[in-house]
Amino acid sequence: MTSKSTASCPTASDLAVPMQHWSLSVIKPDRRSHRLPAYLAGMFALCFTWLSSPGMAQNPFSPGLSAQNPLSQQPAFLDVDQAFSFYISLDGPDSISVHWTIAPGYYLYADKFSFGITAPANLVTTLIPVLPAGVKTEDEFFGEVSVYYEKTRAVLKLPEKSPEQFTLTIGFQGCAEAGLCYPPTRRDVDITQ
Repeated sequence: MTSKSTASCPTASDLAVPMQHWSLSVIKPDRRSHRLPAYLAGMFALCFTWLSSPGMAQNPFSPGLSAQNPLSQQPAFLDVDQAFSFYISLDGPDSISVHWTIAPGYYLYADKFSFGITAPANLVTTLIPVLPAGVKTEDEFFGEVSVYYEKTRAVLKLPEKSPEQFTLTIGFQGCAEAGLCYPPTRRDVDITQ
């Protein structure tokens, strides 16, 4: 007798692995999200075009581009000693004059002058200058003032029995008409009579 086996071979459905269910959603792109990259690309192209133009091909900080560089349109101001140069003359045993040459476009304030002498014993004496009449003007910082253009002269009377050697201290302040006012300036000059 033949015996028949009841065991059967597994079928394909028995071997199938259950599949997981995946859900896919389609995300529609927002049209506004594409604006930023397009804006940045446009700005990059604009900057590249501007920088590659013949006028900008040179170094923007070189002195030759002063007419093209808006930052260089400000006037160049003179050093205080170039704007207000002076020399001293001995007028006699009891008098000294300080002569100023004032650069064009600059002026000195009449009421900002100060003068003093320091003798070897460190004794300081204030001198009162004799000045010519200046030009009256309205100053935005000091109100109505008297100023000097081109040149001026201060005559100083020395004290009696002044030493043969002393230091003359000169104080002054001026401005450029283009808008720069220098701080009060002081110069010491050694004098031998």
